[in-house]
Amino acid sequence: MNRINPLHIITLLIVIALFLLFELSKVKADLKEEQEAYKKSEKIAKELRAYKRLYKDKKRVKRALDKILSQRSLRNAKLHYDSSQNGIHIESKSISLRSLDSLMSKLFNGGYAIKKLTIKRIDDTHAMVRMEIVW
Repeated sequence: MNRINPLHIITLLIVIALFLLFELSKVKADLKEEQEAYKKSEKIAKELRAYKRLYKDKKRVKRALDKILSQRSLRNAKLHYDSSQNGIHIESKSISLRSLDSLMSKLFNGGYAIKKLTIKRIDDTHAMVRMEIVW
């Protein structure tokens, strides 16, 4: 009675080994899920960093807007724009619809964070526009 049966010890070791293998497989599955979640988070972070570079670059936005507003089709539009610390305010009390179409196509196709946009039709050929672009 003082001796422990070696079969009991071997059985106990086999049960412990099986339990550890089962737990290891669960941990491996959890690790794989976490790695996939990490890859998704990393992809989102890279996209956000690219968007931040695109929308927060003051110099790029100012240069691009100066280039757009100096075009021949927009010179007759009498666009007034003021640059502030938070962004740029663009306003015109009377802009032709063709010039407005040209301006909107250039702004919407570019990477600008437009905070506020107001367009009111004055008559069949002219409109009023107010816009705020932020960075």
